[in-house]
Amino acid sequence: MIGLSEAGATVGAMIKSEVFAAAWVPDDDPERSWDEAAQRAVDGVLEQVGSAGGSPILVTPTQTQWHSGPEILRQLASRYTATTPTSRLRFGERGPSLAYVPDYRAFEVASLHARDYGLVVVESQSWRMHGWATEVQAIDLVTGRGTPDNRSEVLRDGLERLHFYGNNGWTRGFGQTQALGVLSGLPDQAELDQDMVLGCMLAKGHHAAALNRLGHLMRNVGGASRCLCPCRF
Repeated sequence: MIGLSEAGATVGAMIKSEVFAAAWVPDDDPERSWDEAAQRAVDGVLEQVGSAGGSPILVTPTQTQWHSGPEILRQLASRYTATTPTSRLRFGERGPSLAYVPDYRAFEVASLHARDYGLVVVESQSWRMHGWATEVQAIDLVTGRGTPDNRSEVLRDGLERLHFYGNNGWTRGFGQTQALGVLSGLPDQAELDQDMVLGCMLAKGHHAAALNRLGHLMRNVGGASRCLCPCRF
């Protein structure tokens, strides 16, 4: 296991660009341990520190991960700033940020602190981030390559229109009605993957409560079966 003093060398050798805006470790391999995923993410965020400056910020859904998570994550939390959606951290504080198994609220906090620096995300099956990673072309810290965009032109156009009509968070009224029309009008409903759509909207800056409403709209048109009940937000 690589310690913090050596972290970043692996990613630095893998990624040729000096600065990346976004990177992630997808939860796509049951054989990959959380220790390995955390190590790759810490390497990535410290590589960003070396390139862009600043001090790393760790964001987790709760403080539990600071004490009982992977050892490399515990080291990061003890040496640098660590926060959660309910912690009191100055919102003006900026730096390369690591969002470890974030829910949407934790992701929002991390992206706020990462502004003008870089954001690294460790995905979990509970909160899939492949829509975000696709939208921002995040570097996959396992392969060292950008996340491929396999969406059809029709879906990309539909997502742009959905984003446009979500300026008020898809609340009841014109925006919600138009969004339902967009979702219903997509010819290939098999492409209407809820995690992909919500992740894309997350990348475009929509907040967690708005994504909750959009998830309900998607179920209304039969586009997804996954529950996003309000208690998750």
